[in-house]
Amino acid sequence: MRIAFLFSGQGAQYPGMLQDLYQEEQVVRDVFDKADKALGRSISDLCFHGTQEDLNLTHNTQPCVLAADLAAGELLRSKGVVAEAVAGFSLGEYAALTFAGAIKQDDVFLIVQVRADAMQEAVPARQGAMAALIGKESNQAAEICEMVKSGYVIPANYNSPAQTVISGEAAAVDEAVSIAEERGITCMKLPVSAPFHCKLMRPAAEKLAELFKSKSFSYPAIPVYMNVDGEAIEDGSKVKDLLVQQAMSPVQWVKTLQNMREAGIDTFIECGPGRTLSGLVKKTLTGVNIYRVENLKTLNSTLEAVNK
Repeated sequence: MRIAFLFSGQGAQYPGMLQDLYQEEQVVRDVFDKADKALGRSISDLCFHGTQEDLNLTHNTQPCVLAADLAAGELLRSKGVVAEAVAGFSLGEYAALTFAGAIKQDDVFLIVQVRADAMQEAVPARQGAMAALIGKESNQAAEICEMVKSGYVIPANYNSPAQTVISGEAAAVDEAVSIAEERGITCMKLPVSAPFHCKLMRPAAEKLAELFKSKSFSYPAIPVYMNVDGEAIEDGSKVKDLLVQQAMSPVQWVKTLQNMREAGIDTFIECGPGRTLSGLVKKTLTGVNIYRVENLKTLNSTLEAVNK
């Protein structure tokens, strides 16, 4: 069994996430305590007692999901589960890099808070949008985006062979959705507050680049498969550039999973809230084991499976 940890992204958040693990496990409390201290506000209280509306604010979402992701990963590590590789979806990439030792835990919460606020501020409210194209024809997303006349839109997340997310100016996304639906493709507008992973995020990318000048990153202790190209990175000097690119580039999640499988990974454990990444693994790969950790029940079932 060769194991990879996958760290959840924005959109997986829900009130009460990881609360029972926080109550039972000191290593989980330690991660949330670091988040609270770094940001000077109670991330733990937001996660456990905030409303869904509170958690959906990008200002809150990103540090909250980051804390939950890292706590789940560190809990597995404390239980003796060894990851041979890691990856994270969008925001989750920061958890993956931190888990692998490339970013210091003392730095990552402040970095992600800057990222969250910069992404929210990059595009005025309601001027950008994202939508998922679902079904085997979703691979037509690039062609559909090129047909749009009303503005800028591109494929932003290659989630699985049957799901591609597009991102861009609101009117252009609406036009792309209309074209896709005329072709019989199922579409779903996403409840996001900004058009992530496209060139409209350039102001956020520039703020990250400026912030990274004062931060030192290390070589990861294990391979981290990066969103920008789906390739494993073992050179810490490239991390900053790839994270800057990530803010305004498509997430190559299909390539990420396929490359991990080709490297011999046969067991994937989703760390953090929700089961989105588990579902994407199931839709992309065959013949692999898929587990997750977000509460005591999933922790216990995962530990039982990997310790057989």
